[in-house]
Amino acid sequence: MKSSTKTILFALTAMLLFASMLQKRFDWPKLKPLKGVVAAEAEPELTFQNCCDGSYQQQVEPYLKQHLGYREPLIRLYNQYLWDFYGKTPVTVGQVLFGKDGWMYEPWVVADYYQWQFHSYASDSTTMASLLSNEAQRVLQLQEALEPYNVKLFVCQVPSKDLVYPEHLPENHDTRYDNEPKISARFFNEEEYERLGVNHLNLEQWFLQIKDTAEYTLFPQTGTHWSKYASLFAADTLIRYMEHLGEINMHNLIIGPRHLEKAVDPDDDLESLMNLMRPLPKPKCCYAETLADDDTTAVKPKIIVVGDSFWWNIAIQLPLKDIFSDAEYWYYNSSVYYYPPYNSVSELDLKEELLSSDFIILFYSASTQYRMNDRFPQQALEVLNGTSDYTLDTAAFIEREIQRTIANILATPEWAEMVRKKAIQNGKEFDQALHDDAEWVVYHDIEEGKIKWPSPKQKN
Repeated sequence: MKSSTKTILFALTAMLLFASMLQKRFDWPKLKPLKGVVAAEAEPELTFQNCCDGSYQQQVEPYLKQHLGYREPLIRLYNQYLWDFYGKTPVTVGQVLFGKDGWMYEPWVVADYYQWQFHSYASDSTTMASLLSNEAQRVLQLQEALEPYNVKLFVCQVPSKDLVYPEHLPENHDTRYDNEPKISARFFNEEEYERLGVNHLNLEQWFLQIKDTAEYTLFPQTGTHWSKYASLFAADTLIRYMEHLGEINMHNLIIGPRHLEKAVDPDDDLESLMNLMRPLPKPKCCYAETLADDDTTAVKPKIIVVGDSFWWNIAIQLPLKDIFSDAEYWYYNSSVYYYPPYNSVSELDLKEELLSSDFIILFYSASTQYRMNDRFPQQALEVLNGTSDYTLDTAAFIEREIQRTIANILATPEWAEMVRKKAIQNGKEFDQALHDDAEWVVYHDIEEGKIKWPSPKQKN
C-alpha cells in the first residue's frame, strides 16, 4: 500500500514538472501576463569554476524562478492566498500604499499631501521655492514670447487623488521631516501663476468644488489617475477654457448616458500591480461614449500637450481628430504620440512646432509639478531666442537612457523574448514594444530616484 502511494505521488510530481516544462517550451496554453515590469534574469553560463565555487547555483535560481511553466497563475494564486488569509501583498511600498476603506495610493502622491515629496528634487524648502519661482518666471516669459505669433500657452493644473480624497489616505508614518519647513508645488505654483499673470486652469480646485455633488467617483478606489468618466468632464472644461483664451469657437463634447460596470484599465491600474486571482471588492465605475458636436462654424486648433500620464485618459476617449487639427502629446517632454512618424521630441524642429501651434498646454498633476515641466520652457525660450545649445536637452537625455535600457533588454534573451510575446499579444511591431518597455523602465527609475538628472551645467 505504501509502495503504491509513493508511486502515485512520484508519478503526479513527474507529471506536474513535465507539464511545466511543456508549457514553457511551447508557450501553450497562452497565459495572461503579470502586470508591472521586472528586469529579466539572464541565463547564467555553466563553467567548471562557477560550478565548483557554487556561484552557478546562486545565479541559476533566480533565472529558474522567472522561467517556470505556469508561473503566472501560480504567482496569482500565491498572492491571493496572502491577501485572503493575512491581508498582505508582495507589492512593495515603493509602488502602492494602502489607505483606509480599501483605497490605494502611489507613495509619492501620499508624500506630496504631507508636503515632503519635494525632498526628491531639492535639499530644503527654500531651494525648492526658488526653483519653482524661477520656473514660473520662465513659463511667463514663454507665454509672452509666443503671444506675437498668436500661440496661446497655458498651464493646466491636474487634480491629484490625495487632495480630492484625503479622507482615505494612510497616516503619515514618515517622521523624518516633521520638524522641517514644508512646501507643496501645487499651492506654491497657484499663487505664483496668479501673481505673475500666467494663463492657468486649476482643475484640482474645480474637482474639490464638485466632489460632494458629483454623481460619479472622480478617482477610482484602486487606481491612481482620475477616473475615465471624470476625465471626460475635465476635457470638456479644458475645451471651453481654450475657447475663452483663444476667443474662438471649437467643437464641444457630447457625453452620452453613463453606465456602470466593473473597473477597466486604467481605472484599476494600482490594483493590477497586486496580480491577484480575482478583483478586489469595490464600487463599479462609470463610463460613457463621447462624440464631438457637428457645429459647422467650429475651428480645429492644433495643440501640443506637454505633460504626464493623466492625459492618457483624455486621449484614449476623445475623438481627437474631430476636435483638433493635430493633438500632439509630448509625454514628459520626451516621447511623441499621435504625430507619426516621430517617436521622440528630439526628432522635431522645436521652433517650427511651437510657431505652427495654436495652443501649448503644460499638463502636470500635483506630484509631478516638481519636475519643472521637464525643461520644456527653457528649451523653447532658447530656440525662440535663436540659440540651440541647450544646457540640458531633456528629450535627448531620456532617449539616451531608453536606448541604454533597450541594449540591456536585447542582451538578455529571456527579457527580449518576453517583450516579443507582448508585442504579438498587443498587435505591435517588436521595435515599438521594445521602446515602450524601455521607456516605462526609465520613467519608473526616474520617479524612484534610480536615474538622476544630469547637472544643468552638463552639456549633452
